Amino acid sequence: MTFRKQALICASVLLCSIPLFAQATRIGGSYSLIYLGQRFTEQYRAKHPDAQFTVQGGGSIASKAAELDIVQGEGSGPVGKRVAFPIGIHEIVIYVNKTNPVRELSLAQVRGIFLGQTTNWKELGGPDLRINLFAGESTTGTLTFFQEAVLRGEEPYPFEGKNNTHSLLEVIASDPAAIGYGTLDANPGVRGVAIKSGLTSLAVEPAISTIRSREYPITRQVYWAISPSASRDVKEFCGWVLSAEGQLIVEGAGFEPLLPHDRSAGLTRLGLKEAPGALASGR
Repeated sequence: MTFRKQALICASVLLCSIPLFAQATRIGGSYSLIYLGQRFTEQYRAKHPDAQFTVQGGGSIASKAAELDIVQGEGSGPVGKRVAFPIGIHEIVIYVNKTNPVRELSLAQVRGIFLGQTTNWKELGGPDLRINLFAGESTTGTLTFFQEAVLRGEEPYPFEGKNNTHSLLEVIASDPAAIGYGTLDANPGVRGVAIKSGLTSLAVEPAISTIRSREYPITRQVYWAISPSASRDVKEFCGWVLSAEGQLIVEGAGFEPLLPHDRSAGLTRLGLKEAPGALASGR
């Protein structure tokens, strides 16, 4: 056998032994989605140890998109010619003490409360008590979302922040004059307020079904966007994110999973077929 043939055989063996994810898949976008991206990659690598990823956040999505294989964003951010598809839902629930008779509020009324324009519950049909403001931060960027979606970019009136929604609800349960916002959670001493998008709109209760369907007004989609020419490996990773297993990670990171038909539509956009039972819903 000639040296040239030996070299060609060795080269072929080396190429065949290179992992499918020889080059790291680059994921980036909003700071609030770094944790979600990290959870996805950790769980995926547990079953696909050859897969390599980098997850980063911050900066302009538009300026960094060319450097990324997968762009993470929320709402309706710029994606250019990329193929965008939702991977979860981000919600904000307004909570009051269970004894508070105020059961529904419009977005304008919530805005007035957290801008300090409405300061007593009697102005809203409640008891003659000064309104105490609270908020529960989380890894999902709830404070920023609230400021953008409800306060329309204005600075909020001073409030007491809590590390998470669980701590927030404990405080509200002990304070009849409290109001606060966080992600969907439960506490027997509090109640989620039904929200009206306008003064004449129907009030919608915050519940798993209304949040996932986005009937509840204070919601936005979390999305990923990839290049139309993305590799098969990247598309299959995205398809796994839309599977029942991937959606459990969405839920564990503080977001709400998608409805099955939304996940199916995402797979179609990716040009992937759904495996039998892959879209079985979680809770």
